[in-house]
Amino acid sequence: METLSIDSETWKIDSIQVKLTSEASEQFGVYWNYFHAGRIYVPTRLVHSVSDTVLLSVSIDELREVLSQDTASAPS
Repeated sequence: METLSIDSETWKIDSIQVKLTSEASEQFGVYWNYFHAGRIYVPTRLVHSVSDTVLLSVSIDELREVLSQDTASAPS
Protein backbone atom coordinates (compact mmCIF):
# COMPACT_ATOMS: atom_id res chain seq x y z
CA MET A 1 0.00 0.00 0.00
CA GLU A 2 1.36 3.39 -0.96
CA THR A 3 -1.28 6.09 -0.44
CA LEU A 4 -4.79 6.46 0.97
CA SER A 5 -7.56 8.46 -0.71
CA ILE A 6 -9.76 9.96 2.04
CA ASP A 7 -13.18 11.55 1.58
CA SER A 8 -12.75 14.94 3.28
CA GLU A 9 -16.43 15.14 4.28
CA THR A 10 -16.89 11.69 5.84
CA TRP A 11 -13.22 10.96 6.66
CA LYS A 12 -13.66 7.49 5.21
CA ILE A 13 -10.96 5.87 3.11
CA ASP A 14 -12.29 5.56 -0.45
CA SER A 15 -9.35 3.78 -2.03
CA ILE A 16 -5.77 2.75 -1.49
CA GLN A 17 -2.90 3.09 -3.92
CA VAL A 18 -1.08 -0.21 -4.38
CA LYS A 19 2.40 -0.59 -5.84
CA LEU A 20 2.47 -3.49 -8.29
CA THR A 21 5.10 -6.06 -9.12
CA SER A 22 6.19 -6.31 -12.73
CA GLU A 23 3.97 -9.37 -13.23
CA ALA A 24 0.90 -7.65 -11.73
CA SER A 25 1.58 -4.51 -13.79
CA GLU A 26 1.59 -6.64 -16.91
CA GLN A 27 -1.76 -8.23 -15.95
CA PHE A 28 -3.35 -4.79 -15.54
CA GLY A 29 -1.62 -3.15 -18.50
CA VAL A 30 0.11 -0.63 -16.22
CA TYR A 31 3.54 0.76 -17.13
CA TRP A 32 6.37 -0.66 -14.99
CA ASN A 33 10.16 -0.56 -15.10
CA TYR A 34 12.98 -0.71 -12.55
CA PHE A 35 12.77 3.04 -11.93
CA HIS A 36 8.99 3.40 -11.98
CA ALA A 37 6.76 0.79 -10.30
CA GLY A 38 3.23 0.51 -11.62
CA ARG A 39 0.47 1.63 -9.25
CA ILE A 40 -3.31 1.30 -9.17
CA TYR A 41 -6.03 2.67 -6.89
CA VAL A 42 -8.13 -0.11 -5.36
CA PRO A 43 -11.54 0.82 -3.92
CA THR A 44 -11.65 -0.15 -0.24
CA ARG A 45 -14.94 -2.01 -0.77
CA LEU A 46 -12.86 -4.64 -2.60
CA VAL A 47 -10.21 -5.01 0.13
CA HIS A 48 -10.45 -7.87 2.61
CA SER A 49 -7.36 -6.96 4.69
CA VAL A 50 -4.13 -4.96 4.59
CA SER A 51 -0.73 -5.78 6.11
CA ASP A 52 2.52 -6.14 4.18
CA THR A 53 0.27 -7.21 1.35
CA VAL A 54 -3.25 -6.29 0.28
CA LEU A 55 -5.72 -9.19 0.31
CA LEU A 56 -8.68 -8.61 -2.00
CA SER A 57 -12.22 -9.88 -1.55
CA VAL A 58 -12.61 -10.23 -5.35
CA SER A 59 -10.76 -12.06 -8.12
CA ILE A 60 -8.22 -10.35 -10.36
CA ASP A 61 -10.74 -10.43 -13.22
CA GLU A 62 -13.37 -8.70 -11.06
CA LEU A 63 -10.82 -6.09 -9.95
CA ARG A 64 -9.79 -5.47 -13.57
CA GLU A 65 -13.47 -4.97 -14.48
CA VAL A 66 -14.05 -2.49 -11.62
CA LEU A 67 -10.90 -0.53 -12.49
CA SER A 68 -11.89 -0.30 -16.15
CA GLN A 69 -15.37 0.94 -15.15
CA ASP A 70 -13.87 3.53 -12.77
CA THR A 71 -11.49 4.74 -15.49
CA ALA A 72 -14.31 5.01 -18.02
CA SER A 73 -16.49 7.01 -15.62
CA ALA A 74 -13.72 9.33 -14.39
CA PRO A 75 -14.09 12.97 -15.53
CA SER A 76 -11.65 14.13 -18.20
